[in-house]
Amino acid sequence: MLLTLHISKIEPGNYRVLILDGREELDQWDAPNVATAIRDCSQDEMPDLLGFHIWYGHVCLGTTAVSDMRIDPEGLAQRLMALHGQFKS
Repeated sequence: MLLTLHISKIEPGNYRVLILDGREELDQWDAPNVATAIRDCSQDEMPDLLGFHIWYGHVCLGTTAVSDMRIDPEGLAQRLMALHGQFKS
């Protein structure tokens, strides 16, 4: 199973995290930064969960394996923020 992780910046140090299955919202919470949001999602114990489509605002990092999210959430967050900066709307 692949889910969608959507992260939105509310203000500096406050990010809204949504987990979606298609259009259905499964969970929502706030995180202090993008890396924490990614790390928190990787801790899910759903046995058939393979990964997430990771979004930050209007840009998508792509489909990312849960194992990669556990190993390097900071690196993934840096790539996502770089993409976001490159494609500011």
